[in-house]
Amino acid sequence: MRVQASTARLVGRLDGVVWDESLDHNGSRIRLMQEYLRRSALWARALGCTDHWPFFDIASFVDPSARVDEQTALAVRRRMGAGGARPLDAMIVRYILDFSVLESWPDGLPDPFEPLLQVYERGGPFDREAGRVYIGSAVGILEGTWEKYIARPPLGELGPAALDALDEAWSARRERARLAGPQPGGG
Repeated sequence: MRVQASTARLVGRLDGVVWDESLDHNGSRIRLMQEYLRRSALWARALGCTDHWPFFDIASFVDPSARVDEQTALAVRRRMGAGGARPLDAMIVRYILDFSVLESWPDGLPDPFEPLLQVYERGGPFDREAGRVYIGSAVGILEGTWEKYIARPPLGELGPAALDALDEAWSARRERARLAGPQPGGG
């Protein structure tokens, strides 16, 4: 059955996540998070639940009965906890697992969770505080409004080569800034 296979593939990917945060792929993780926020905004608008944006149980708004079986959810949660995942991660992964059992969703909407899953795969967890999403414990992305993110162009290619190029560009910008040193009036 397609749904079971989809969930099994997802569980395999989640089992490969290292839940200790890595800074190696911050450039791509920042852009992937922005893409998740954009896709989540599209879904929130389409489902009429913008007050739940940005991190919410999308599957429950599409089909309230869409729930991964509890045995699978518990097994994933245990492995995540043993790996050092945080409560926020467990909540979001449950949303991703439940989404994986949907048999269909509204036409024209992209998979909302693929970019977020890649955020995890490329460097572990992230944090949220005071209206920001923190990637790498230091780079804060302002959540802003769902309308702001709907207006963003799609990220485009999510393959490894494209994401690695984002990491290289980000690292080069950081190195140039480091070499330039503090700027006058910049503190």
